[in-house]
Amino acid sequence: MITRLVKILGFLLGALSALALVLGLYLHATWDGKVVRRDLARQVRERTSRPLAMESMPRLAFRPGPTVVIEGLALGERDAPGIPLRIGRVEAGLALWPLLRGKLELHSLRFADLDATLLHNREGWSLADLNRGLRLESPWPFAIRLDQVVVERARVRLRDDALGHALTFERIHLVTDALQAGSHGRIRAEASLTEGPGAASGGLTLDLAYLLDSKGYDIESATLGFRGDAWGATSVDGEVQIRSGRGDQGNALALQGIVMQAKGRLGTGKLQVQASAERLASQNEALALQAVKATLQLTDGSERTEASFETASIAPRTADFPGEPLRATFRSQGGQRLTSGQLNARIAYRPQHGRVELDAIDARWRSAAPGAPEGAWTATVSGSAASSLLGGRVDTRLRIRVADSAMQLQAQYEQSRAVPWHFVLDAERVDTGRISKALGLDGVSALLAPVAHLRGDGQLNIAALRIGPLQGSAVSTQLQTGDGAVSFDTLALKTYGGDLSGSARYDTANRSLALNGRYSGIELTALAQELKRSWPLRGSVSGRCSVQANGPDWPTIAHSLSGEAQFSLRPAQWNGLALDDFLRAVRPALKDRGAAERRHAAREQQSFEEFGTHCRFGGGEAECSELAARTPWVRMGGGGKLRLADGQLDWLVRTAVQSQGPIPRDLIGLRGVTVPVRLSGPLRDPRYALDWQAAPPRPAPVRSKPTDKVPETTPEAPVAPSAAG
Repeated sequence: MITRLVKILGFLLGALSALALVLGLYLHATWDGKVVRRDLARQVRERTSRPLAMESMPRLAFRPGPTVVIEGLALGERDAPGIPLRIGRVEAGLALWPLLRGKLELHSLRFADLDATLLHNREGWSLADLNRGLRLESPWPFAIRLDQVVVERARVRLRDDALGHALTFERIHLVTDALQAGSHGRIRAEASLTEGPGAASGGLTLDLAYLLDSKGYDIESATLGFRGDAWGATSVDGEVQIRSGRGDQGNALALQGIVMQAKGRLGTGKLQVQASAERLASQNEALALQAVKATLQLTDGSERTEASFETASIAPRTADFPGEPLRATFRSQGGQRLTSGQLNARIAYRPQHGRVELDAIDARWRSAAPGAPEGAWTATVSGSAASSLLGGRVDTRLRIRVADSAMQLQAQYEQSRAVPWHFVLDAERVDTGRISKALGLDGVSALLAPVAHLRGDGQLNIAALRIGPLQGSAVSTQLQTGDGAVSFDTLALKTYGGDLSGSARYDTANRSLALNGRYSGIELTALAQELKRSWPLRGSVSGRCSVQANGPDWPTIAHSLSGEAQFSLRPAQWNGLALDDFLRAVRPALKDRGAAERRHAAREQQSFEEFGTHCRFGGGEAECSELAARTPWVRMGGGGKLRLADGQLDWLVRTAVQSQGPIPRDLIGLRGVTVPVRLSGPLRDPRYALDWQAAPPRPAPVRSKPTDKVPETTPEAPVAPSAAG
C-alpha cells in the first residue's frame, strides 16, 4: 500500500514538473520584453512627464515564480537634464495564473542599488509629482497586489533648501509585509546616516507595525533607533517610540504617545536625555505638538548638570496666537560652586518658514558656594531664537549682561555652508574675570569652550576689554572657530596708550595662546603698574612678536613661552643708574682692569634716545641679543638672559664713550673707551659690575725704535681703549 502511494506521488510530482516546464517554455515563448519596456516607459511619461530609460530589455525569469527583471533603470527630470533616481536592478514578482491568462498581476518588488536625490524648496519635493502620477485614477495595464517590497543597498540624499538641512542615507535595507487594503504588516529598515544637521552620522533602524485601509493607514507601533554622533555628542545610543498614529493618502499625519530616550557622551561627561510629547499632528506645512517635556543630565566626575523644559504645546503662530509659554530650568554642581538658571519664553511654529521660534526670551543665571544662599541673578539673557525642524538652520539674536559686561550676540547656523556657523558679537564692555566668577567658570578657556568646538567664523567688536590684569579698547577682529580653538584674524586694539595688531589663536584644550603681531606706542609704565611689576625700563615700546605659551598662571606661562620678539623704545629711560655717575665711580678700575660695581640706586635715572633688543624665548628664559642703546655721548651693545618666572637678569652690556658729543667735562678722558658691564640679579634691583673676563685681551705692547721718542702721557690724556677692551 505504501509502495503504491509513493509511486502515485512520484507520478504526480513528475507530471507537475513537466507541466511547470511546459508553462515556463510557453511564457518565455510568448514574452515580449520590447513591448513591456515600451509600455512601461509610456505609462511613466504620461503620468509624470518624466523619461524612463532601461539599460536592457525586461526579461522574464523564475525565482521560483515568474519574475520580471529590469537592469539599469533610470528616471529623468521633467524638461531638464539630470537623473534624480537610478536603480541598478528591479525584480517584479508576478502571479502565475493571471500571467497564463495574459494578464500581469504584481505581487512583489525588489529594488537593488537604488540611488535617489530628493530636493525640497518652497514648491515642495522634487519627486512629489512621481508619487501623485502613480496614483492617478486612470488604471494601470496591470494589477498591483503587493505582498512584499524589498530595498537593498540603497542610497538616498535629501536636501531641503526651505529648512536649510541635508540628509544622506546609505546602505539602506528595507523589507515590508503586504501593502494592500486590510493588511496588517511591518516595515523593518536599517541605514547609515552619513550627513545630517549638527554633523550627525551613525546607524539608523526602523520597526513599524501598520494596518492599511482604502483611505490611509494606521500606525500600530513604531520604533526609530539611532547610534552615532550628533551636535557635539558622541557615542549616542537613542530611540524614539510611538504608541500609535494615523495617516491618509495625502500628507496628513497624527502620532500619539511619542517618547525619546538617548544616552551618550558630551566631551568627557556622560549624557542622558529624555523627551516626550502626547501628540504630534502635521498637515500640509502645519505642525503641532502637545504636552512637550524634556530632561537632560550630564555627569562629569564630581560635576553634575541637570536641565529640563516643558510647554503645553508648540503650535502654528498666528496673529491671535503669538506662542505658548515655555519654562526651562538648569542646575549644575561641581567642586565649590553651585550654578542654577531659568528660562521663560514664548514658543510657536511658523509654517511659512518651517521653523520653531522662541521670542520674549528671559533667561537668568547665578552661581554660589554649596549651602550658601543663591542670591541675586548675575547674568541675564533676552532676545529671540529660531530653528528649523531638524536643526539645519538656526538663528539667534541675544542681548547678554553678566556682572558689568554687556554684549549683543547674533549667531546663525546653516548646515549647507562650508563653514556652518557665523557669529557677530558687539559689546560695550567685557571683563572675562568677572564673567568667569559670576558664572562659576574656570577662566577664559571655559568661556571660549562653547564656541571653540563649533566650526564657524564671524566678527568681534568690543569697546572696552579686560582679560585678567590686562585691558584694551576699540577691539575688532575676525573670528575663526572649530576643533577646540578660536582664531582672531586681523586683530586690532588700543592698549596702554598704544596699538596692537596682528593675529592670535587660543586652544582651549591646553590653554595655549599663539600671538603674531606688531605693537607701537605702548607705555611700559602703565603696563607694569597694571601687572604690579617693577621694571627699571620706561618708555613707549614698539616692535613685533611671534610667541606661544600655555598655562593658567604666570610661572606656567613663563616656562612654556616660546618664539621671539623685537622691542624698541624711542625715547627710553632706565631707572636705578646714571651712566656718568657709574663711569665716575668705576674709572679708577679701568686702567688696571680692577673690580668695581654699583648697586641699583632708585634716585638715579638715565635717558636714552633709543633702546632696543631682540629676544628669543624658550625653557623659561628670554635670550636677548642685538641690544642697542644710545645717548648723545654713549653707545651701548650686548645681550644676555632673563629668567622669566622670577625676573633674574644676566646681561653683558658694552658701553662705548663716543669720541664726539656732549661728554661730561670730567669724563672727556674716556673718549673712545668701551667699558664691559655685567647686569645681574633681580630685574627690579640689579647689580652693575665691571666684567673684564668678557672684555677682549689687551693688545701686545709694541717695542719702539731707538730713534723714536715716546711722548709723556699727561694726566688729561685719554685712557688707552685696550684698558677696557
